[in-house]
Amino acid sequence: MTRRLPHPRRPLTADAYIHRATRGLPHAERLDAAAELRAHLAERMQEHRAQGFSPEEAEYLAVQGMGDPHPVNRGLLGHAFTHRAGWLTLGVLLTGGLGWTAYREWLPPREGAQFGPVNQRDMNALFSDTSAPRGTYQAVTLTYPRGTKAVVYVAVASTEDQNSPEAVSLFTKSLVDEEQQNFKGRRPGSYRYQERALLLAQDLTCDGQKRSRIFMTGFGLPSPFWNTGSAVSSGPGGSFSEDCQNPSVRLHQVKERLNTTPPTTVTRTVPPGGENVVLRAHFPLRLNEWRVLYRLRVDPEADPQVFSPSPTGPASTKARGAYLAVLPLDHVVNDSGGYSWGGMHVGFKGETPIALPPLVADTPGE
Repeated sequence: MTRRLPHPRRPLTADAYIHRATRGLPHAERLDAAAELRAHLAERMQEHRAQGFSPEEAEYLAVQGMGDPHPVNRGLLGHAFTHRAGWLTLGVLLTGGLGWTAYREWLPPREGAQFGPVNQRDMNALFSDTSAPRGTYQAVTLTYPRGTKAVVYVAVASTEDQNSPEAVSLFTKSLVDEEQQNFKGRRPGSYRYQERALLLAQDLTCDGQKRSRIFMTGFGLPSPFWNTGSAVSSGPGGSFSEDCQNPSVRLHQVKERLNTTPPTTVTRTVPPGGENVVLRAHFPLRLNEWRVLYRLRVDPEADPQVFSPSPTGPASTKARGAYLAVLPLDHVVNDSGGYSWGGMHVGFKGETPIALPPLVADTPGE
């Protein structure tokens, strides 16, 4: 008896990937998203061609590197109904008399942090922000959990001061007014507060030292199902101090001997791990738990010949870092007296100090 082998699935072409990733979007938005994806795929294919791969191999590797198109499609649409299984499940729920459950649990946007590349709306926001530096931005859509009353944003970086080993910049935003405005006239469970964050590693020179900080800007997102007329709010970038007043991490510099006549020695700055890295993933956002959005790592004991080394993997004891994180809270903090920090904790008047994530971690999300 012979067994028939399963027919191998044909690999996706770039056109097929773009079609599946943008399926269901309105025409204008689909054209914008398709153009962005096509440009990104073309860049990846060009890189593979430069490495000696054939055009067919370069296209295959570029598409494989993008991953499954369905999560991208879900992220662009903002809801779960991107394929037949979603619609079939909804039909079963409605048939079973569970329409109320479907309304509460399916229609709200998926809670969490959805990472991905920038889109046309992000580019418009960046060009309108005169303080935004140019570079490769990491975009993330933040859909805060139900019950979020306030959000804490914090930028932290290692310092060279043994008495104060970390620099902290923090501010809070109350969502109570947003909640009252967006909950008015709607059923419970049908809304989640959302905002779009755009992040970038920015190099600068402070007191003669090369450093890197995390720049953040963004905007609020209206409900995808209800137009409440809520004004678009600016992101947290404007509330942080600018340039050298912002928490930043000192970069590693190495001396190189050039093969010239006569031989000369130059100093080269090693970029931080995590710079220009664009994640395409979804991470949970939970009440009263930190979520690191962007992380940089500088390790003087790492290989200095590696350009923009990955921030993952074990770090040496001399490693230093910087990150930006958000904390959804189930209450509004008492920030009338500002905040204090020390020992990797931040505190508000009359409240228990909140522990911060570690300055150096082996994975970007820690």
